[in-house]
Amino acid sequence: MALIDLKKKTRIVLEKRALPQPPRCRVGLCIDISGSMHNEYQDGLVQETVDRLLAIAGTFDDNGEMEVWTFNQGYSTPPVARAADFGSYVRKAILDNPKVDKWGGTNYAPVMNAVLDTYFRGERVVTSGGLFGLFKKTEQQAPKDTHIPALCLFITDGDNSDAAEAERILREAQKYQIYWQLIGIGNDTDFRFIKKMADDLPNAGFCHFPNLRISDDAIYEALLTGELCDWLRKL
Repeated sequence: MALIDLKKKTRIVLEKRALPQPPRCRVGLCIDISGSMHNEYQDGLVQETVDRLLAIAGTFDDNGEMEVWTFNQGYSTPPVARAADFGSYVRKAILDNPKVDKWGGTNYAPVMNAVLDTYFRGERVVTSGGLFGLFKKTEQQAPKDTHIPALCLFITDGDNSDAAEAERILREAQKYQIYWQLIGIGNDTDFRFIKKMADDLPNAGFCHFPNLRISDDAIYEALLTGELCDWLRKL
């Protein structure tokens, strides 16, 4: 299915939620690349999911771009996903990218911290100076467009090993205009942590899919919830 057809499906769901013209919102994707996700990447299911989420990005942001982070025990930052990457992003930008750390364990805090740095707090940049560049200085570079809200689609198939630190970051994130849509994949995990966060926080939701073999309509119905639309209306 073409990207334009997927965007039409997102619009249908938003119209059902009485939000036919959503406010501009940056869309970011955090997707698990721990060892247990290997088959989903190799089978093309992650690519299909990225294509569907590109339609959400194109609906909420006029530039149609979607920032992407992959995470295992740490995180990596592949290139931004654009409409031109439809159908090919995962192989080109993730699987064949030697800079992306793949497989391993599962932590949430590092990548959640990176999302807040990118959208709101500013990123830490190390600069060199002096003779032969021996003196290094860390600076905080303010991000652009901090006034634009963000929707972070966070996909994982396993519980994390850093619940306390991830909770601290999610609670801090309440002071920013960001909504976390926390998505659990598979039936081997109870997703206790992200369920609790979605219950506790007004800017977080949770949904569960047994696997990524789901219809376009089902994923949009599950992600573009009434709660998310209510949050967007209050911006």
